[in-house]
Amino acid sequence: MLWFIGLGVSGVSELSDGTLSVIKNAEVVYLESFTSPIIEAEKKHLDNICNGEFKIAKRWLVEDGNEIIENAKKKETVLISYGDPYIATTHLELKTRAIKNNIETKTIHSSSIVSSLIGEVGLHYYKVGSVLTIMDDPKSIITPYNTIFDNLLNRMHSVILLEYNEDKSFFLEPQNALSMLLSCEEKQKRKIISSKTFGIVASRIGKNDQRIISGNIDNLIKRKFGEPPH
Repeated sequence: MLWFIGLGVSGVSELSDGTLSVIKNAEVVYLESFTSPIIEAEKKHLDNICNGEFKIAKRWLVEDGNEIIENAKKKETVLISYGDPYIATTHLELKTRAIKNNIETKTIHSSSIVSSLIGEVGLHYYKVGSVLTIMDDPKSIITPYNTIFDNLLNRMHSVILLEYNEDKSFFLEPQNALSMLLSCEEKQKRKIISSKTFGIVASRIGKNDQRIISGNIDNLIKRKFGEPPH
């Protein structure tokens, strides 16, 4: 058996008694650590809940998947991730592999950062176009730039996720992402983005210290947004 369980945006406090019971009774529990940084207190909390083996799963372990699949063939196995399990395509691929190996799968869904932040900033989910990610690589900025263009053509908002590198404990800052978009506009000259484009920076959504700051890009670039993720 392989369970996929979402922690939502608020962490362990969002889990029902039934979900906690599944985690408690599992023989092997993996906490995936690359979708979002793990809060140490929640890591210890989940470890204390588990009666079975508890392991932190880095990206390579989930992408490779062999260890999880082999355990799930013989044991009650759980993979926990922040947000909703299937926002990350890696988890869907793992579920497909489990089904092909005749492993029963079950899912406990939870709130996703994508849907949660849209409501928190006062927008409507049905007016949001393709979600995109900006990486800390100027050469890759053309892809999100084009996605924003496509969304605008469809009169849709763009939700931009920022790179999180687990191994380097690196978070791309909103100011850097906005600067990269403006630099791309200077080269492309397609009038998609300007310093007067209106944006919203949402930080630590679902946490007690969440912050939402809006304004034109030329003003946002000068702001401080506090602790990540943004």
